[in-house]
Amino acid sequence: MRESEGGRGVVTDADYRNLAETLPQLAWIAEADGTIVWYNQRWYDYTGSTLDEMRGWGWRAVHHPDHVDAVTERFRAAILLGQSWEDTFPLRGRDGIYRWFLSKALPHRDEAGTILRWYGTNTDISRRRAVEERLRDSEQRFRALVDASAAVIWNTNAVGELMPPQVRWSTYTGQSEEAYQGWGWVDAVHPDDRAHAADAWAASVEARKPYEVEYRLRRNDGAWRAMEVRGVPVLAGDGTLREWVGTCVDVTERKEAEEEVERARQAAEAANRAKSQFIANMSHELRTPLSAVIGYSEMLGEELEDIGQAALLPDLRKIEAAARHLLSLINDVLDISKIEAGRMTASAETFSVSDLLRDVVDSTGSLVEKKGNRFVLDVGDASLGSMHQDQTKIRQCLLNLIGNAAKFTENGTIRLTVRHHREEAADWLSFAVTDTGIGLSEAQIARLFERFVQADDSTTRQFGGTGLGLAITRAFCQTMGGDIAVTSTQGQGATFTIRLPAVLKPEDEPQEVAAEAEAAAAESHEQHETVLLVDDDPAARELLQRFLEREGFHVRTANDGRAGLTLARALKPRAILLDVEMPRMDGWAVLHAVRSDPDLAGTPVIMTSVVAEQGLGQALGATDYFVKPIDWDRLKGMMERYRPEGPGEARVLVVDDDPDARERLRRSLGREGWTVDEAENGRIALERVSQTRPSLILLDLMMPEMDGFGFLRALRARPDGDVPVVVLTAKEITSAEKASLGAQADRVIAKGSMSLAEIGRQLRVLYARSTAEPVPGRLQGLIERLAENDVGEIQ
Repeated sequence: MRESEGGRGVVTDADYRNLAETLPQLAWIAEADGTIVWYNQRWYDYTGSTLDEMRGWGWRAVHHPDHVDAVTERFRAAILLGQSWEDTFPLRGRDGIYRWFLSKALPHRDEAGTILRWYGTNTDISRRRAVEERLRDSEQRFRALVDASAAVIWNTNAVGELMPPQVRWSTYTGQSEEAYQGWGWVDAVHPDDRAHAADAWAASVEARKPYEVEYRLRRNDGAWRAMEVRGVPVLAGDGTLREWVGTCVDVTERKEAEEEVERARQAAEAANRAKSQFIANMSHELRTPLSAVIGYSEMLGEELEDIGQAALLPDLRKIEAAARHLLSLINDVLDISKIEAGRMTASAETFSVSDLLRDVVDSTGSLVEKKGNRFVLDVGDASLGSMHQDQTKIRQCLLNLIGNAAKFTENGTIRLTVRHHREEAADWLSFAVTDTGIGLSEAQIARLFERFVQADDSTTRQFGGTGLGLAITRAFCQTMGGDIAVTSTQGQGATFTIRLPAVLKPEDEPQEVAAEAEAAAAESHEQHETVLLVDDDPAARELLQRFLEREGFHVRTANDGRAGLTLARALKPRAILLDVEMPRMDGWAVLHAVRSDPDLAGTPVIMTSVVAEQGLGQALGATDYFVKPIDWDRLKGMMERYRPEGPGEARVLVVDDDPDARERLRRSLGREGWTVDEAENGRIALERVSQTRPSLILLDLMMPEMDGFGFLRALRARPDGDVPVVVLTAKEITSAEKASLGAQADRVIAKGSMSLAEIGRQLRVLYARSTAEPVPGRLQGLIERLAENDVGEIQ
């Protein structure tokens, strides 16, 4: 025993014993030869043993059989050498479960260095060992993942420097540890990508944000490979940045596949464009001889009647019918081409449903009766009213369905049932065509609306047809906001039902509705006293509106063509400033509608366009156009509008490279009292105009040397070039060409090409042309103010 510091107490053996018993470890004491002679109480509590059982080398009984011999050998070696002892092993508890312990022991020596006793402890490390084992397993899984991954996996220190070892990086790039260390990895990046890769990496490290970039990396064989690179920061427990871990994924094959897909897409689009162009060109080549067949058939029919040879008319009508059938096939192919190209649109007009049905019945009567069928029209008791839809497409759909019913029905009944109903707060109409013909099977119905497909091969052999009619009908219905369905029992007939909204709803309906509301609210004094400004560009709209209003003029605006047309019909403005390039309904479509409206036809219109050349081309001013074969009755009616009142002054110039077409027109128009001049191309036509000014020009578009478009541009550039022009063509008219030919603008102004003062002068000219009344005071003041601005600009 010895005194404690300060002499305030004495530490006894009991104190040491109490200390040994309160230790959390299993404590023990052994003789110099390793024979254990004492355990603390915790040993007995854990093992459930007694001192007699554990005395000497009895402790071996609680060791795991797989470890006891090795532990004993290592313990004897430590005793023999007199060295400190440390080992880990599992010990069995009283519950029979083995737990891992860390055993440590130190020898106690006398002054001579002889070992007297061994003092040792066993500390339970099961939990720590489990954690370490999980960490080892996790590390093994990570290494296995790295080895199995096709990506190049890398890590850097907190400041973004690549530190050895980076086995995957070195293996892939061929760089040595010295070469890639720090920022040396940048040397393996393609020279064109290095700056971007390094800048992005530096920014991510500084901001501690994930690193995402693509660059080309040099592989160990010298090949450049496209890489998708991503790195993320790894934070320590205290929130500090510990390191960065990332991957480089080789995406070369994916990039090449994407490029191949893009090349294939471009090639497909080019092929589709070539196909569409081919079909359009072929339509011209096919329609030209068909025009001759149909034209001469009609002409001969009239002449046969005149000379009393009516007996020949039935054969002549068969020739004409066959030609028109060929023409319908050509039109079907053109429609399918438009559908495939996504260029199919609907053009709405208001019409009476009853009038439409009467026309359809008249057109299909002979077809239905051909096989002894009876036609029944069932419209119910309620009034069908009117529709605001594409009348032409609805008519074609009904003709297709009734024609099919007549083809597949013999001595039966064909019924057209039309009903008006409400659906989702909107008016809808259904058109159901029912026949008592051969009917369809489920398998035939499943493929019925596919293009170039009929019910089966036997149907084609027996009844003929191209298999396009129903495909076109479905496309038309969907374009008009509806659809078509079919029900059938084989051998008992079929029913095809078209469902369409009574009003075609454009994409911009909310704007149109708003415009209608605004128009309805317009005060009466605004009508005839307003300039309407239609432009989808807010900046341009605001600029012109502010300028005109500052000068005292009343301005109303619309942000698209459809809304502008609605306001124009309500306000009947004094003038319209109309943008050309607008979505959905462009300026040319609005202009066409304005010129077709009797209440608006005389309203001056100033067109504004971003591209001056395009505006010039679209303002060529064709008065009308006809698609060959020509509807002679319509042509005669149109010609009468341009016949001069004076005798002998009715002169028309026919411009067409087809001599037969010129001959047919010359003979037909000659009988109507016209003097006909001819030209086989645009260049000669200009010479004819110089020699004798015609009252009207009938113009083909596709001609050698100078085509119809070139002739129109040259004609309109002449001082005397305001001759009315009607286009006669077998060419498929595109939207742009239709706008070009149908545009009747009073002026076309390219944005930025004309000052506001010039716009004012144009307004004055248009007012002078459109009305004999003096220019209103406010407008006159505006014009004078514009002129002053112009003078100021010149000075």
